[in-house]
Amino acid sequence: MTHSRNWGIAREVALGLGVAILGIGPWALLAPLNARIRPDLPWAAAATLILLALLAWWLAGGGPPRASRDARWRTLRLWSAGGPERAHRWSAETWMLILVFVALTAAWIGLSGGRPLPDGSQYPTTAFRISAFVMTPLVAGVAEEMAYRGFMFSRLERFGPETAMVVTSAVFAAAHLVHGLGVLVLLPGFFLISLIYCALVRRTGSILPGMALHMLGDAAYLLFAVLGGNIGWLFATS
Repeated sequence: MTHSRNWGIAREVALGLGVAILGIGPWALLAPLNARIRPDLPWAAAATLILLALLAWWLAGGGPPRASRDARWRTLRLWSAGGPERAHRWSAETWMLILVFVALTAAWIGLSGGRPLPDGSQYPTTAFRISAFVMTPLVAGVAEEMAYRGFMFSRLERFGPETAMVVTSAVFAAAHLVHGLGVLVLLPGFFLISLIYCALVRRTGSILPGMALHMLGDAAYLLFAVLGGNIGWLFATS
């Protein structure tokens, strides 16, 4: 039984990671190309938005196979389909989760600040800089919430909500190691933030609140930790 359970968990984790790769991969691959090929036109952003919209459409029940449409819709949890009573969805506890998220995001920015500005030569035009500033948090917020708190978390809930929250959050935190070992000190914070996203899904029945917080948090990180609040960096001077 334990072996079967562990295998089932591993399978759902692998499927969720596959969705994350499909969502994040296009921007990760196309953005560096856009920096070299026609950086005056944000074509990578346009292509990524189309591909991300198609992925969201399919996960939400669009397209074939017809037999899995309802299951895909329920798994993604784009809109609430049951769950807590509406009167409890935005209770004091829900707002407390959001306040904790704000505090953790502020700590993340504080621990990551003080760095030099990004090398402008890697972002040669104003169009490309602005598209990167907009698309980075948008892709992360939309793709990761669909993959982790939508697809992975929902499918893991059959093993129990606590197991689903812990496993999803551990995988989400560990996935940030692709940015290098320098993020090790931040992994506990990423784990806690993921727990908040999972709890919001449980309380509201939708991934949209977590998606909005995720995008806003990543945008704040880019603005204050990466750019040091220097919004002028977005406008190339060459």
